[in-house]
Amino acid sequence: MSLGPVSFGGLESGLNTSAIINAEMANYEQPLTTLQAQQSSLSTQISDVQSISSQFLALQQSADALATQLSYDQAFSVGSSDAAVASGTVSSGTSAGSLTFSVDQLATGSTQISAGTVSAPNDVVASGNLLVGSGGTPLGISSISASSGLAVGSHTIKVTQASAGASASGGTPLAASTTITSANNTLDITVNGTAQAVTIASGTYTPTQLAQAITQAAGGSVSASAGTLGTLSLATTQQGSSASLQITGGSALSALGLSAGSTTYGTDGVINVDGTSTTVSNIAGSSATQVTLTSGTGGTITADLVGGLSVGSMTAQNVSVGDGSLSSVVSAINGANAGVSATALQVGTNQYALEVSSNATGTAAATTMDTQAFAGSALGALQTTTAAQNAVVSVGGAGGYPVTSASNSVTGLLPGVAIQLSQVSSTPVTLTVSPDGSQVAKEVSSLVSAANQILSTIATDTGYNATTNVAGPLNGNVQLTELSQKVLSLVGGVIGNSATGSDGTAGESAGLAITSSGTITFNQSAFVAAYNANPAAVQSLFTEGGSFSPSSSAYAGSVSVVSATDSAVPGPYSVAISQSASEAVDNGTATFAAPSSALSTAETYGVTSGSSTATYAAAAGESIANVVSGLNAAFAASGMSISASLVDTAGVYSVKLNSSTYGSAAQFAVSASGTDQLGLTSSGSNFTGTDVAGTIDGQAATGVGQILSLSGSSDPANGLSLQVTATGISSLTTLGTVDYAPGIAQGLANVAAQVTAPTTGQLPDLLAGLQSTSTNVASQIVLQQKLIAAQQSMLTQEFTNMEQTLAQLSSESKFLSQSSGGSSSTSSSGVFPSATPTSTSTTTLG
Repeated sequence: MSLGPVSFGGLESGLNTSAIINAEMANYEQPLTTLQAQQSSLSTQISDVQSISSQFLALQQSADALATQLSYDQAFSVGSSDAAVASGTVSSGTSAGSLTFSVDQLATGSTQISAGTVSAPNDVVASGNLLVGSGGTPLGISSISASSGLAVGSHTIKVTQASAGASASGGTPLAASTTITSANNTLDITVNGTAQAVTIASGTYTPTQLAQAITQAAGGSVSASAGTLGTLSLATTQQGSSASLQITGGSALSALGLSAGSTTYGTDGVINVDGTSTTVSNIAGSSATQVTLTSGTGGTITADLVGGLSVGSMTAQNVSVGDGSLSSVVSAINGANAGVSATALQVGTNQYALEVSSNATGTAAATTMDTQAFAGSALGALQTTTAAQNAVVSVGGAGGYPVTSASNSVTGLLPGVAIQLSQVSSTPVTLTVSPDGSQVAKEVSSLVSAANQILSTIATDTGYNATTNVAGPLNGNVQLTELSQKVLSLVGGVIGNSATGSDGTAGESAGLAITSSGTITFNQSAFVAAYNANPAAVQSLFTEGGSFSPSSSAYAGSVSVVSATDSAVPGPYSVAISQSASEAVDNGTATFAAPSSALSTAETYGVTSGSSTATYAAAAGESIANVVSGLNAAFAASGMSISASLVDTAGVYSVKLNSSTYGSAAQFAVSASGTDQLGLTSSGSNFTGTDVAGTIDGQAATGVGQILSLSGSSDPANGLSLQVTATGISSLTTLGTVDYAPGIAQGLANVAAQVTAPTTGQLPDLLAGLQSTSTNVASQIVLQQKLIAAQQSMLTQEFTNMEQTLAQLSSESKFLSQSSGGSSSTSSSGVFPSATPTSTSTTTLG
């Protein structure tokens, strides 16, 4: 900044002193002007670099969005042959495919309404407390009521041991087709101590049909089923140790694979209420069984049991009904937070009924309370108007494989698709999952736009406009030119190596190309067509992947790229592991001669994983094949990722339990109620998997299950996650080299992350250099301003001193003239005397 012009008043010299000083200062200020121009240019350059850095961050966000979408396979759409019956929505893990099914039943919640009415909501309908809950139906509990001694508040009801009827199983599998005639149609059994002759209707049956025919012929005393290995099983409908079954003879024994044997007994159920257990030894097969359960906190609960007990739990709330009015009852139920809602329903003039409904659909959410709770009032008993039920679909159409769901949203039938059921229909509906490239095309278009914005900005800032003869503010900056080349080479390299072109042009099928002017073009319609034709091939252009070169053929295919963060740099990395991942495995030590080998006594096995427990009560005489099937059914019902299997070792059979997942998170514990005839606890009761352990690029990596990941490292492989499936390794072994290829999306995200990294990125480094130079120039400007101010002050002072000296001399001249009698004169315009004096005088002193 230059200083202002100098001005003087009352000059004695008659010179233009201000002009002289200003002219002198103009030359002196030239270095300052140069520095200020340099600072202005630096400010423009800093702003442009900051803008480019922001554009790279936008590129990274766009690339990550595309990579995420493709990683979760969300680029699919679901079509329905009849959207009024069923439709579908896509989530993660989807793949192309179709499914045909019929909708046999929609899921509903339970609704009960009182048989009678009261004239007003404030009419008294109850007294004392009311026990209300939901979720009893899956446990086998249809109704609950409380004694006066049961505490107000929450009560936990758990079935810790499932009940079972007495059972007997066949030793040989049923034939694929069995013909029953008068010569082989009788089965003699003793059920609960009573002899019974079962006559099977003549006909030709599949194993399932034959089991149904036997159940029907038994008249409800026993049920029959065909196990997974095709053997026939009989079980009493009555459950508990009071139930007994003995096969005594009959002409059908050979055809059914059965043989006469000893009496077997059922398994008791155990119900725990607030920590106190009650054993139930007799549960009727066709009617409700009422039991009294003791609570660990005092008092009792009366429960009606129907159909046997299954392991699980529910919570009931014992609430006060206040003054007992209908409105108080409604308020108490709604405030209980027990999964149940109540309404005082006006059904006519001065007519109010009580309606109680479950808050969710499915049998697991059905209201569980005493239907006679209001029978002593005008409301009367609660009557079911809508029974809770699960949705049921038959895969393949009517008569196909049944699948149930607690809600009308069914998952698991099509990978990554939630099926929404709308109405029952016996006419099959087909859902088709197809690639939908239009969704991905939007993200690709955004990514290309973000990349082109960077290329355009860098070209403008570093280039020279020949038309205007104006250079960009960052003209010739090699660092920025290199960044452009990084973007172009990554995109060009991927599409140049693509085999998806249909006309021989690299990347043509994906609609991508690079122009001679250094920009990326995107043909959206070509992309959509290519994606819909072969989604996997097009996805591979954009997402992370790579190839694995094993150190030996034994490790071929044992390492693959799972994912990578934006910090992972493309390239080859060695992979070595010191420990293979494993499942949690329990190898039973007991051996058997055949799958039909039977247990000698009843045995209940419990398997716990996390907060879930699966229990299976095996009966005396039950085959190990049926035990395996029963365990798997219990695991499925509890939602546990564990399976049971029969292991055949040279004709010797044993039972094996193993988790379906790998690593230390895969854990389960096993307990046996008896002598552990399967040998599942011989080697301990707790079983845990192992995580893979090893290195990536020589750096210690973290293993979770089969996934080996490098994070928190300065190594170029930081952020790389690999799946390692090699087994049996317990010491450090080099598996080979994985060559990580990020694809366009992940690659551009990596470039953006690298160039904008706070301490190591090229852009922060360039920006720091420009800012440092700008700071130095600013310091020089301040110094120059100080020097200019000092120079101007010095010149001003010098000329001021000169004027003051001239004024003094002028004054002295006048004084001398007056002292000499005026004989001399002084020019009024200065201190210099006139060349021609007008008068002369002489003064004599003394």
